[in-house]
Amino acid sequence: MRHIFKQWTLSLLAALALSACGGGQDRRPELAMKAESAPMRKAQAAAASPTTAAAQQGIALGDIDKGSFCYSEPINFSADVSDLKASYQANNWLQTITGVYGRRWPSGKALATAQANDQYFKGFVDTSSFNKLAESLMVAIHEETHMWDLAAERTQWNNYSSSWIDEQTQFLKFNLYDSDGGFARKEILSLITDDASSETDEVYLKNAQQGEYHLHGVTAELNASLMGLPAAAAVGEFIDGIGASNSRDLALTNTSYLQLYLRVAKSKHSAYYDKLKSDPTLRKWVLVQFLRNAYHIKQSERWAAKLGSAKVPRLIARVYAAENLAILEDFTGYTLPKTIDSACMGAAGAPVINSQPQNVVANVGQTVSFSVQASGSGLSYQWRKNGSHLGSNSSSASYSIGAVQASDAGSYSVLVSNSLGSVSSSAASLTVNPASEIRISITPASVTLSPGGSQQFSANVTGSSNTAVSWRVLDAGGGSISSSGRYTAPQVAGSYRVQASSVADASKTAQATITVSGGGGGSTVSGSLSGAGASATVPGGSPGYLRTTVQGLFKAQLSGPANSDFDLYLYRWNGSSWAVVAKSEGPASNEALSYTGAAGFYYFQIKSYAGGGAYTLSYSTPK
Repeated sequence: MRHIFKQWTLSLLAALALSACGGGQDRRPELAMKAESAPMRKAQAAAASPTTAAAQQGIALGDIDKGSFCYSEPINFSADVSDLKASYQANNWLQTITGVYGRRWPSGKALATAQANDQYFKGFVDTSSFNKLAESLMVAIHEETHMWDLAAERTQWNNYSSSWIDEQTQFLKFNLYDSDGGFARKEILSLITDDASSETDEVYLKNAQQGEYHLHGVTAELNASLMGLPAAAAVGEFIDGIGASNSRDLALTNTSYLQLYLRVAKSKHSAYYDKLKSDPTLRKWVLVQFLRNAYHIKQSERWAAKLGSAKVPRLIARVYAAENLAILEDFTGYTLPKTIDSACMGAAGAPVINSQPQNVVANVGQTVSFSVQASGSGLSYQWRKNGSHLGSNSSSASYSIGAVQASDAGSYSVLVSNSLGSVSSSAASLTVNPASEIRISITPASVTLSPGGSQQFSANVTGSSNTAVSWRVLDAGGGSISSSGRYTAPQVAGSYRVQASSVADASKTAQATITVSGGGGGSTVSGSLSGAGASATVPGGSPGYLRTTVQGLFKAQLSGPANSDFDLYLYRWNGSSWAVVAKSEGPASNEALSYTGAAGFYYFQIKSYAGGGAYTLSYSTPK
């Protein structure tokens, strides 16, 4: 009797699958139109705001991009639902389902709430008793998941597929690229060398219509199977019969069908396989579905006798065969667990590009960058322009160009490599807009300062987004200027120039003129000598001399400390060396001198013959 009932259940599933996946000509169009009514869309929107603490945990799919991820979802199969069973009546079957799932499998609650708005859902459930309801849920959730796949805005199901993961996480409308080389799933039959899925093979692979379905059929059945399994496991202890006995078989079988389909694609339809592999959403979907299968098979293990046949161990062996794991690792770019005891993956394998470089349009002088995202272990990068390798700053996941010029325009791509292989990104173009003529002006354009005075200059740059400038003094001995444009005049009178140059184009410059007035008139300085032999020069600092532009009289008066002997000297540059032109060497610390000299360079020296202490020097130079 058990065998007969099991065969009846499988036949029911097969018939339903034929209808839900497009085998029934009289139902598919209507299902496609009815699957997502306004109440269903409202339920989906409500599902985005989970009402239980467990649901708020969500599934951290973003961790996949960090290189490691373990699939899990909020499940508590031991939660008490005895009150819901005790209060069950046929007319509150939906409240009972959502109540049980709300406590034990939150994503099932949200899915059932959405599915209940479809007119066919009630036809899949047995409401005659609580236990019969529990026994029918795998079939109901499985078949209604097909209708999710065929929701109104996704009626092009041969081009796109979709998958409910939980109430917060749904992969919607990822491309199946059927027109780029998709093939009938019956081609995978040659790779099946055991009888572990013989009943399902008859329906999905050998049936005249079902066998012709392409990747959309594979994804749809896997979606439905991975919802039907937890739907049954969540109520496993209430299942008296064997109506859900093949839920574990179906999840494993359809996972293996996906592996075999990818193997055939790679070996016989390589261009199509490459197209599939280039889609990061599809790669992530494949990875998550494989790990979900492992997770739910382990979670349902306590009800293995009710939810699976004796063929389950052979199906597990098929799914985890080396050649079937290898195709998923090649396709996803990650290392996968070698047994069904783990639902975790890690980064490994040959490089896979997840995000391609994007085109850039920039103005002259802007900083631009290209970047790529890739998965795999031990990755290295080599950026190229117009096919030729670039030098510095080209060995990371991003490549930047500072102050871009017209000559930088071109096509940029990157070769991503590790010890297991390499892959080239698509090319991204850099377009550089023609530069406007750069113009610079300095404010103020001219200024008059006293010796040692200072002035803040500013530069205005037009014609470039890069408005930075570099500053310099053009005349030797003409003072100094900081990187921000702060100028300090020398002690020597004269006319000097400062210049600002554009960083974007160093040939574009502007100048300002500084007149240092005087260099003559009354000046007084103070200082101190430490003892005999010590000396000091006036003016001090840089450049350490005075410049006069006319002939005239130099006068100086030195006042030193009592009981000391200070001397005073005046030096002039004679073209090759400094020479004393006037001096006062009396026996005391007070000295005075006067000297009529030509235009030139001069400085005073104060020297201690004996003693030390503070001094004051007052002097005047020709005006």
